[in-house]
Amino acid sequence: MNAEVVLGTVSNVKEATDWLGYTYLYVRMMRSPEIYGISPEDLENDRLLVKRRANLVHSAATLLDKYGLLKYDRKTGVMQPTALGKISSHYYVKYPSMEIYNKHLKPNMGIIELLKVFSLSNEFKYITIREEEKGELAKLMESVPVPVKGSLEEPSAKINVLLQVMIKIIKFKLFSPNLSK
Repeated sequence: MNAEVVLGTVSNVKEATDWLGYTYLYVRMMRSPEIYGISPEDLENDRLLVKRRANLVHSAATLLDKYGLLKYDRKTGVMQPTALGKISSHYYVKYPSMEIYNKHLKPNMGIIELLKVFSLSNEFKYITIREEEKGELAKLMESVPVPVKGSLEEPSAKINVLLQVMIKIIKFKLFSPNLSK
């Protein structure tokens, strides 16, 4: 929904409720209402799920407002994009990651701190460290240009190492005189 507010497709609860009626979520709610906690009585009283969609829109707008991705006036239902919401939308960053960035990013941060913050991104939350990876990760950790704070028991350390390895490889491929021939 944040992307739709940023695009200008949606600017208030009514428009967002209508927009939600064109999504795959709405199709799924209509086909399998029980999966979405919609009782037969609810469906009978709200055949097109307008109230349900409006409630979803309100919940999403409240959450996005809480994290600064949009401005939501609960009284009028008006939603306005913010600079953070635009960044989130343009770069496909989820709101929990934006919360982390807002909380931890500071002016004049060093590269060590920046890598640490980005390794905490929500998009990496399901990354695990397998036992068979630990040896190779330890070797990589020793070879990365920026020291990694924390132990390899922390998934954020793994992400930090892998980000640095990818940056190093890309830089190497782009600027290596042997590869440019």
